[in-house]
Amino acid sequence: MLRMDITHREERMMNRSVLPVMLAVTVLLATGCTAIRSHYPVTNIRESRDVTTQYRSLQLNPEYNYFYSGVESQPDAIMGIDKQYQVTGRFWHQVDLTPEQLEYWVKWGDREEASEGFSTRYLGSYMGAFILAPDGKTIGDWYSKKDWGIFEFPGENVVIPHPPRNRPGSEPRTRF
Repeated sequence: MLRMDITHREERMMNRSVLPVMLAVTVLLATGCTAIRSHYPVTNIRESRDVTTQYRSLQLNPEYNYFYSGVESQPDAIMGIDKQYQVTGRFWHQVDLTPEQLEYWVKWGDREEASEGFSTRYLGSYMGAFILAPDGKTIGDWYSKKDWGIFEFPGENVVIPHPPRNRPGSEPRTRF
């Protein structure tokens, strides 16, 4: 009986010590993965009502190449990148964007349900943002239902856009 009591205590102590170790390993792995990616300069988007208005007004910038991410008929995001930049990566598809195609996407986005992957911060609407280079210069714009865009710059005038995401805490709630 005494042996069972010691074993139970040892088991409880082991369970208590495993949790911090697992947490430390998780943090190390997460920061290690970030460190692997961060050997290139990385930037994010800066939200802008002006960019939102520009897309809703169907204004295209002739100095930009346009791309979409997601399904072509229902993109998660649209972005325009300065033609001086080469876009690499597999999550964005270049499109010869016309005002008619943009109008379809804008109208389609307005009909979407807020539960369909929208950031909870955006209240069921697509929002615009500037895409910035590491030096702070605007190199493009963004229109999305997602509120987080990450861009790597592995070389001069080369950009790797990552898939659009929702920031932690702004993911849509799901019903079970």
